[in-house]
Amino acid sequence: MKIIKKILKFLLVDSTVNILGDLFEQPLIMWAMIGWGWLCMLVMVTSVFYGLPDLLA
Repeated sequence: MKIIKKILKFLLVDSTVNILGDLFEQPLIMWAMIGWGWLCMLVMVTSVFYGLPDLLA
């Protein structure tokens, strides 16, 4: 059980801290581009979710 905790800590906590640490060093325009990318992905997933019943009908 202890090894599983270590693996999860490495995968979830350590990588998240590294990613956030790298992001905080980025200029504001990079934050805008990252936000725009997430917004685009959200729109794509939402459109697939709402368009799938029409395709299957």
